Amino acid sequence: MQLFLAAAEETVVNELPVDPLVYGIAIFAALMFLLLAIMSLRSVALRPDTPTTTDVAQQQQGSSTPSNR
Repeated sequence: MQLFLAAAEETVVNELPVDPLVYGIAIFAALMFLLLAIMSLRSVALRPDTPTTTDVAQQQQGSSTPSNR
């Protein structure tokens, strides 16, 4: 029993350099930044595919020019 009491008296308490509220605010801000980064990249994934060619003479789907009849 005395061994446990002696060990309890020798505990080292390390003080934080700043208030714990500052750590909470910093972590919250970092997570909000990551959330915004993910949400900004979300629209890139949902964009339709861009055409692979830039040929303007290519017939577009649904054009009004008659095809071979």
